[in-house]
Amino acid sequence: MADDGVREYFAGKPRSYEIFSVLRALIEEQGDCAMSVGAQISFGARRKFAWIWLYNITGANPQGTVQIMLALGEPHEGPPVYRVTPIGKSRWNHLVVVHTLDEARDPRLAALIGAAHRYGS
Repeated sequence: MADDGVREYFAGKPRSYEIFSVLRALIEEQGDCAMSVGAQISFGARRKFAWIWLYNITGANPQGTVQIMLALGEPHEGPPVYRVTPIGKSRWNHLVVVHTLDEARDPRLAALIGAAHRYGS
């Protein structure tokens, strides 16, 4: 059922879907987690730890820009993180903007995804 939602979410956006597929594989490699599809696509284990969505879908940018938010127990500054936002006493959300497949395959992003999965487990 969730895969139907993913196909609908990325309908007409094959480049963004490719980037999402890489991110999804990185997330699912970490271990058990559940995916849900709504206005964004979220992943969680004991608690949600990753959210993916398309930003800035316009006539000039019909694919949109893939963004992933990762919840971590401590802040991690520097690439590939675009912005860190404190959410609570021991929770920071990390926004990563992913423009290309190479950026999706960045080992630093894979490490952040692993840390977020551990935080959510």
